[in-house]
Amino acid sequence: MEGPGHIRLQLDLAEEGHETMMAVLSTVGYYAFEEHPHRLDAYIAEADYSADALTETVNRFFPGLDLPREIEVLPPRDYNAEWEKNFQPVRVRDLCLVRPPFAPSEPGFHYEVIVAPKMAFGTGHHATTWLMIEQLGELEVAGKRVLDMGTGTGVLGILARKMGAAEVTAIDIDEWSYANARENAVLNGIADFRVIQGDVRAIPPDCYEIILANINRNVLLTDRDQYLAHLAPGGTLVLSGIYDFDEDILTEHYLEADLTLEARKARNEWVRLTFRKNDLTA
Repeated sequence: MEGPGHIRLQLDLAEEGHETMMAVLSTVGYYAFEEHPHRLDAYIAEADYSADALTETVNRFFPGLDLPREIEVLPPRDYNAEWEKNFQPVRVRDLCLVRPPFAPSEPGFHYEVIVAPKMAFGTGHHATTWLMIEQLGELEVAGKRVLDMGTGTGVLGILARKMGAAEVTAIDIDEWSYANARENAVLNGIADFRVIQGDVRAIPPDCYEIILANINRNVLLTDRDQYLAHLAPGGTLVLSGIYDFDEDILTEHYLEADLTLEARKARNEWVRLTFRKNDLTA
């Protein structure tokens, strides 16, 4: 199946700057990265590309870095074949194995989630997925209502249903992610899995005991109040997609909303923040 065109941006950048650049570019829509000894290739959907956003964002963290004068537009093609060559299973302790359909199952895990993403290259953000899965394993999920914002492949929502969540609503603005999350739910035998295409305004008029938001700095800053409006008193809000240099501003922003920071964990320079909404009846 062919998808829309994509842009490859090739940046002359030493390896020690790769992690920071990947975090920076992910805030403006770059979804995949390929690392080379003295170069970083970044990929973005052609429809999402903005030269002004690229220049402004990169100059903020890498002043003086020469950006390519020309962009490379990749023709539509079957990205699944590319992805299959590169995707590796994600193993989160003994809690969960996340694997593609063509990789074998492995013993020793409490849960297994099979994902068949539509995009080729992988996001480079396995650390955030790992952190979110780990936190789910430490929460009382059974019987709870769960909202999975920026669901992507649907892996977090699918895992929540396997852990006994009473209901899961998964939302993503991307059309391919919407379709992919639905397909992956079927692939895992998950029913009663509601997937919605849209942004924070698409959240149904419900309250949730657990809200998961593995997105990026800008969205997490902008959408805080909408999350809180749908978070039940005493509920848990888990955030990731946060690079360590953005941790302080995100933490302060959410603490100002009268939340309690219950846990914080970092992995490979990415951060997960877990908040609890104060129970007004206490």
